[in-house]
Amino acid sequence: MIKRTMYLEKLEMYLQRDVVKIITGVRRSGKTTIIKQFIEELKANGIPEENIIYLNFEGMIYAYFTNAADLREMLVEFVNGADGHAYIFLDEVQNIDGWAQVAAELMNLFDCDIYVSSSNASVFKNDFANVLGYRYVKIDVYPLSFSEYLQLTASEPGHFEEEGTELLSKEAMFADYLKRGAMPGAYALKNDADAADYLSNLYNAIILKDVVQCNNLRDISHIDKIMEFILSHMGEVFSPKAVRDYVKSSGVIISVDTVYSCLDALTGAFVINKVPRFDIKTDRELETQEKYYVCDIAMRNAVMRDEGAGFEAQLENVLCNEMLQRGFKLYVGKQGQSQIDFMAVRGQDRTYLNCCETVLDKETVKKEFGPLTRIRDNYFKMVLSMDGETIVNKGGIINFPFISFLVGG
Repeated sequence: MIKRTMYLEKLEMYLQRDVVKIITGVRRSGKTTIIKQFIEELKANGIPEENIIYLNFEGMIYAYFTNAADLREMLVEFVNGADGHAYIFLDEVQNIDGWAQVAAELMNLFDCDIYVSSSNASVFKNDFANVLGYRYVKIDVYPLSFSEYLQLTASEPGHFEEEGTELLSKEAMFADYLKRGAMPGAYALKNDADAADYLSNLYNAIILKDVVQCNNLRDISHIDKIMEFILSHMGEVFSPKAVRDYVKSSGVIISVDTVYSCLDALTGAFVINKVPRFDIKTDRELETQEKYYVCDIAMRNAVMRDEGAGFEAQLENVLCNEMLQRGFKLYVGKQGQSQIDFMAVRGQDRTYLNCCETVLDKETVKKEFGPLTRIRDNYFKMVLSMDGETIVNKGGIINFPFISFLVGG
């Protein structure tokens, strides 16, 4: 496994700061690996092993831990026995009721760093922020980016310089990335069928553990139909009413409120990402007609067992995950009757991005560049395309190679 430097640097940034570090992300996205890599870095920098404790509450060893009292007793004993500053790592801590109370008490009474991870948003329930005195930071972990894919596959034939071999093009490697996906565990399986089974089984585990069980859902007959609708409409705006009508067509009657609750549960499991709309002219977020993107294209294809989403929908999905990983808040831009794929916001800055397969077609140029040219502000605007070079320049708004953007930032 490669070192996921971006996340390790974030953890190092908050080292020995009086905040709980909360690491979140979809199941099997690499959170545990990142934690273990960080622990190895601590040891390499001279932290004694006896000052570090790592507990995984999905493992068999600690499966019997279910409440705060048991956790507190163990950790107090550990901290008291440590020689100096202690480092506490609690993996999949959402399985422990009252974890936040224990973390708050430890921070108040002892000299320690606390790191927790969770595969669903239940870790943020029960007034956790107030319990922690708002002393926490949230670090979101995403599946592999394309740059990380290139690192992970650097030793594979065609990916590296070797005399007598033909190198794969970046376009071929990007196609391979779309096929194999972004979940690290899939890369241990060289057979496509085995990888697809792995992703399908992982999806089922996410739905069962992080959607159904985490939210105490009793009637789950509609969950698969709602996800089926979302995975079939990637890159499209739609309303909860449209989802309800789709589920109803299969013979299951649910309310719009139930759709909202299920969408919250699915985003809370990080299996899909919600991108709300934003009216650029009135400068306000809109409450309806959002888009949803899946955490991993290959997982989507394994679940749907079809030929895959449209290519431009896949580009949008990759771009969505890339910008989220870079720390941007994303919106679908509404510009009059037109739409901008993404308005990416970080701090006080904005970037408007459209993406498409090629800008060689005049109608595509009109569709992709037109809405951007009509935005009357000075923020950066760009069209990302699979063309190998910049072809179009409309008043300083250019197309830029999509793959170069992913690799170069």
